[in-house]
Amino acid sequence: MRVPFFDLRVQDSELKKELLTAFEKVLTHGRLFLGPEVDELESRVANYIGTKYAVGVDSGSSALYLALKVAGIKRGNEVITTPLTWIISSNAIRSCGAVPVFADVREDFNLDPSSVQSNITSKTKAIVPVHYAGHMCDMERIGEVAKKNNLLVIEDAAQAFGASLNGRLAGSFSIAAGFSMNPMKSLGGYGEGGVVVTNEEALYHRLKQYRHAGTTSDPKKLITNDCRVIALNHKMDTINAALLLVAMDRLDKRKQTRESIARRYNEELPRSVQHQRISKGEVHGRYVYVVRTNYRDQLKLFLEANGVETKIMHEPLVCDARAYRKYRVDVPVARKVLDTSLVIPSHEKLTSEQISYVITLFHEFESQADYESATF
Repeated sequence: MRVPFFDLRVQDSELKKELLTAFEKVLTHGRLFLGPEVDELESRVANYIGTKYAVGVDSGSSALYLALKVAGIKRGNEVITTPLTWIISSNAIRSCGAVPVFADVREDFNLDPSSVQSNITSKTKAIVPVHYAGHMCDMERIGEVAKKNNLLVIEDAAQAFGASLNGRLAGSFSIAAGFSMNPMKSLGGYGEGGVVVTNEEALYHRLKQYRHAGTTSDPKKLITNDCRVIALNHKMDTINAALLLVAMDRLDKRKQTRESIARRYNEELPRSVQHQRISKGEVHGRYVYVVRTNYRDQLKLFLEANGVETKIMHEPLVCDARAYRKYRVDVPVARKVLDTSLVIPSHEKLTSEQISYVITLFHEFESQADYESATF
């Protein structure tokens, strides 16, 4: 049996019909950039997250970069973040001219507030927590550290749309936050897309300016070069927004399906395999399902030999990537977590038979291996 890591095909006839209808509507009105569907998506995302404003952009990468930019991150600043993340978290910081400072993580893959505190200097301007795989960071502790040291918090919530902690959703714990809406994410579109959310009106207006090459908005198109700040084009196209609106209508069902798969894994995988534990009052975003084992490499080979696609996510650590080696630091927990972690299929298109097959393979591997229970 083959179990794909993701399956991005649209085979649901009803969904395909809804997507084609949304596509044809955009072709009919012809506003292919920043059309009414972009406005509607922004309004729905802001209402969902619980922020005053949302701004649609062309990717999650642009979303985080613009969140940092409009918050005032610039050359000479240091920004504390995690090394256990996709490279964009640090690329966005460097693109603002600032320097990423890598704090260590906890055993749950997320930024360690104590390590954040120990890395603060006179140049520190902000903290960028990343909600790994959709698991919420300890935002209460991170917020306390930020307040104590007069720092900004800017969430990289790319993997955590719909995740929450004590009733507050990811993206609402910071001055600005960036989300990714590429097809793999919990709120996944049909191409690259992203959204920045904020409660700050001044940041909202700056975001709209920065996403449109630093120009002012002129609906009559009489003045197109009124550039106020130097920026590139980060606009969201209307077709993508229209398709994301269809995805939003199905978001709750998608989340429920992913959560039910995670629940089966939690309950039925061998106890010797560790999984992310959620905090009290937390709803996991369920971007992907990650396990930890001291036999990670052997397990990966075994699963893939039996048709199950897997992934080692975010390898190498950002501080070990060639572009960041001059910022390399001692982050022992992050290294241990990366060396023992593996992501397995958990998307909503998996069948019950495929899930059972994956679970059976885990038990077969355990019975064949010289396997000792790992403690993390």
